[in-house]
Amino acid sequence: MATSAWTRDGRPVYAGMYSIGDWEVLKQTAQLGEFVMPCCKAPAVLKTSINGLQFFSHLSVECATAPESLWHQAGKVAVLAALNSLGIVGRDEVPGESPRGEKWEADVLFSIGGRSIAIELQCSYQHLRDFIRRHDRYTESGVECYWLARKGVFATLSKSTTRLLLERNFGGRFPPGGIGTGLLPELPVAMLLDDGDRPVCFGLGRVATLSAWLNAIIDGTYQYNGGSWAFD
Repeated sequence: MATSAWTRDGRPVYAGMYSIGDWEVLKQTAQLGEFVMPCCKAPAVLKTSINGLQFFSHLSVECATAPESLWHQAGKVAVLAALNSLGIVGRDEVPGESPRGEKWEADVLFSIGGRSIAIELQCSYQHLRDFIRRHDRYTESGVECYWLARKGVFATLSKSTTRLLLERNFGGRFPPGGIGTGLLPELPVAMLLDDGDRPVCFGLGRVATLSAWLNAIIDGTYQYNGGSWAFD
């Protein structure tokens, strides 16, 4: 199951961008191969779940792609499709280099209003120091970076950042008002769920569509406050 897919000519498409009626028409009229799965480029079938979620599915057997790779590939297409719904053209796997000669490759990169913004999707374990090192490379390159982490990765990272935040700002003890999710102000990270029409989880249990999350980054309302990155 995936809420985003590629068209035959390489355009990212988000299933949620269609009204219920348009989706039903498309399900009846789309030709096999008109849409392909983000993980393996196999033909996609348009479906609707019992709960009304519109999604793309493999034609027959499930994809043999590793779960981590499937999440990463599907995530990139979902971000690109969400940007497309906002009228923004994003690019994936964009290489770059910091002023010190350190190379990087953005999962998704887009430009708007003179800003260059990278979206990094992290599906496997990565030490906090590697998050910070990679994030700093983007900052030194004049690129804003925002992270989407898989659920387990986000949970592990939050434990590490909580420890650091407590030691750095509160002498190792929890303050009376708490510290939100315990994230760092210099490292904006949200959780990207595997499916659903509101797949971005941030702050203390808030959820949003990718389009809404990206729009909050663009308009500056996605901000750090009290240990959490969030927007209203």
